[in-house]
Amino acid sequence: MIDIHAHVKRDRTTYNYLEQELLDDMKKNNITSRVVSAIEGKSIQDQNNYIADFVSRYPDQLIGCAVINPKEDNSIDETRRVLTLPGIKMIEFNSLEHGYYPDSCPNLDPIFDILEENRIPVKVFTGIGARSMPQQWAVHAKRHPNLPFIFLHIGCFDYGYGCVDVAAENENIYVETSYQYEIQVLRKAFSTLPKEKLLFGSSYPTVLTKSSVNVFDMFDLEKDYLNSIYYKNAAVLLE
Repeated sequence: MIDIHAHVKRDRTTYNYLEQELLDDMKKNNITSRVVSAIEGKSIQDQNNYIADFVSRYPDQLIGCAVINPKEDNSIDETRRVLTLPGIKMIEFNSLEHGYYPDSCPNLDPIFDILEENRIPVKVFTGIGARSMPQQWAVHAKRHPNLPFIFLHIGCFDYGYGCVDVAAENENIYVETSYQYEIQVLRKAFSTLPKEKLLFGSSYPTVLTKSSVNVFDMFDLEKDYLNSIYYKNAAVLLE
């Protein structure tokens, strides 16, 4: 089982990252590999350096995902830099966390040019408020057809139905399943999208991994379909 979306928790008092808790959670829930990023820290650069170090110490279990804030002046240089760090296989963008509109942030296109050239999959937050609409990110997916985009949470609470439509219309858009518990949205995704477009994620530690794993029990999905969601599709993207 490959968890395509997780973060490492940071103690708010000691500022230490709780690595063992993450690893124990993987073992408890039979997660073979986990794509992990850090969204809390002293700076984006420090967070990305830490993730590279963390995953390098557990190369059989962890896969690194750097975080980029395109509002920062050095975000294009930081993108180039993180691609030289060990273990970094994905890049994550969170327009809600960092406060920008994806369709009007000027640094995004040159960043995506770099990532497209290097075939580095992109994860983008979708689903809450006016800064995380799937349609905003789809503008970039259309401009960069050779760049895989993973729309996190299938549009979450606000944009689930539209997120499925956007993924169906764009060959390079995939959807990740954590935080999406609306049965009708999931049913639409399973009935509309090819099984190759769905990716399992836990959103650990903000969501119980067990809940993310077991959400599929509500649906009568064939074993091959589940295997595609749980690990096959992620393995292809991470090649």
